[in-house]
Amino acid sequence: MKKILFLLLISGALLASSCTKNYAVVPNQTSYATLASTDWSTTDNGLNYTASITPAKGNFGLSSDGILIYFTFDGGKSYEQIPEVYNNVSYTYTNDGGTITLYAQSANGAQTISVPPALGTKIVVVPSN
Repeated sequence: MKKILFLLLISGALLASSCTKNYAVVPNQTSYATLASTDWSTTDNGLNYTASITPAKGNFGLSSDGILIYFTFDGGKSYEQIPEVYNNVSYTYTNDGGTITLYAQSANGAQTISVPPALGTKIVVVPSN
């Protein structure tokens, strides 16, 4: 009985150790852009500002991919993800695949704001299926 149990244990260990798990690691795609204060435009006397970022090649991912946008307000020492309110200005964005449109408006949406400053931007595309 001990021999049979021993053989079953050894054969089970051999079968279990021969299995390997394969993970497909798809890296994120990160790109950087710099927005000058002159890149922002308004059509309502400063209530809302918009700026656009177009990729140098291709597009910003497929419709199923995730897009993360980060701004740096300190010259690249740190990045903060948007949507965010910074200095009473609300920053948001939309993505249509070919262009990312950034929006800036006052936090309460009713006051005019000054033109947003020059901002470093990090765009991270997270592939998904």
